Amino acid sequence: MKKFVKIIASIIITVYVAWSLFNYYWYSDFIPAKIGITYAIHIGEESSFLKGCGAAIFRLSDATADDISRKGIDFFNDAIYSRKSKDRYYTYSSWKETPVPNSWTSEGTWLGLSCSGASHSLLSQILLAASKKGSYYSSKDEAEILVIPSFKLVVFSYFG
Repeated sequence: MKKFVKIIASIIITVYVAWSLFNYYWYSDFIPAKIGITYAIHIGEESSFLKGCGAAIFRLSDATADDISRKGIDFFNDAIYSRKSKDRYYTYSSWKETPVPNSWTSEGTWLGLSCSGASHSLLSQILLAASKKGSYYSSKDEAEILVIPSFKLVVFSYFG
């Protein structure tokens, strides 16, 4: 019986690790390659048969945070294509400095972030940074991205 429990536990752990790695690589592909990320802080979603929404929140690399602090908005001039593809669906609009538009936060958090299941403290940090100067954002079809150099966070949220 003990051996059976160990085998089942090993299978469950293996599946969990494989799923976590898949999620990391899947969502990191939506981040422009120029934006260095190191690991996922939180990945959460809600989905139904045809629709879904959620967010992947990554740690911004130190090198990228330093580069952004030196160059500001100019850092993002050529950061419009996701790692996944240069297809129009994966191309971001021009980057802007925060605060984000009121339409993003009129309901508290924006669509995608609201169904991510992220902790209250993490959401508070993100919303604070989104409401004042010093962070940068862009959007594409059915998604938004927010880079917060001061907290070293990259927030990718999607809906649809």
